[in-house]
Amino acid sequence: MSKKSIILGMPKHNNIVVEIKKNLEYYDYDVTFVDSNPDYIKQFKYQNNMDRVHHAIRKVIYRDKSYKSQLKEKLLLEKTDRYLAMKQYDYSLIIRPDTYPLSLLQLIKSYTCKNMVGYQWDGLNRFPEVIPMIDLFDNFFVFDANDTKNIDFKNYSLKGITNFYFDMYKPEPVKHSGTIAYFVGSHIPGRVSAVNTCIKELYKNNIKLNFIIPTNDINKIQQYNLHHLITFGMENKVSFYENLRNVNKSDILVDIINPVHNGLSFRVYEALYFKKKLITNNPLVRNYDFYNPANILIWDDETLAKTLPDFLASPMKIINPEIVKKYSFGNWIKNILNLSPNQKIKLPL
Repeated sequence: MSKKSIILGMPKHNNIVVEIKKNLEYYDYDVTFVDSNPDYIKQFKYQNNMDRVHHAIRKVIYRDKSYKSQLKEKLLLEKTDRYLAMKQYDYSLIIRPDTYPLSLLQLIKSYTCKNMVGYQWDGLNRFPEVIPMIDLFDNFFVFDANDTKNIDFKNYSLKGITNFYFDMYKPEPVKHSGTIAYFVGSHIPGRVSAVNTCIKELYKNNIKLNFIIPTNDINKIQQYNLHHLITFGMENKVSFYENLRNVNKSDILVDIINPVHNGLSFRVYEALYFKKKLITNNPLVRNYDFYNPANILIWDDETLAKTLPDFLASPMKIINPEIVKKYSFGNWIKNILNLSPNQKIKLPL
């Protein structure tokens, strides 16, 4: 039986594209990655002096700065067309379609035989440039449940879906002393206060901390009250695979919501799969079928000091394995591509 072929397109942020490609291959997909911003575009140079002069004339006389972008897009289309040529693909999956020019998506569509799927894992209001592209896709999924009921998007066929955990990696807890709480995330002004509160209370309860915030900016670092307990520095930026290794070594995962998102992060699903306790200030987790207060502590600045000690002392509860399996990458990709059999994944409203 021949492998199913799929075009994968998405940003390279945090190397998660590497893990998605590996997990697709684990499920016997032949994966072809299409980059929206390859190195030859990042390092673009004019092919001749005429192009350079033409750009200067349009920029100075007509105040039109688009010519260079047009040349880049033309080159991107030509090279991608040659790259994809001589083959047809069963599926294409584009994550964050707003990072792709419409012309490139149309080219990918022309090479897709069965199903072209988009997944916007940031809200449509945050990246509205994706909205004119939605109708190009056979199925379009959103991470934010608010998008599916927003009257502004009522003319679009939007399907809600969650994130997932990578099930090709098996939990392998690492022996260690004490109790380790793990958090990794970029510096976001809107969650500094929550990080400060969480660190203070965990430290008071004798929990070992593995908090990683990759920044070298001293002004940002000094916003954290107990910054000596946090690992900073851009050299400590964690790849997605390294993150999973840190999850394995931890007992508690800490999830602190990014205020611009309205959904559950990967950290929630990693806690479910790796059987780790979860401390989160995201109240939406209460609406999911795997929620159990013995395993997941939902907190805010006012409640953490009171609720944390009992939560740390209580044993975890076993979650129905079928519910856990529901949020695996293997089931997620079946939902995305509309393949049977699968457990349906829906966003709670």
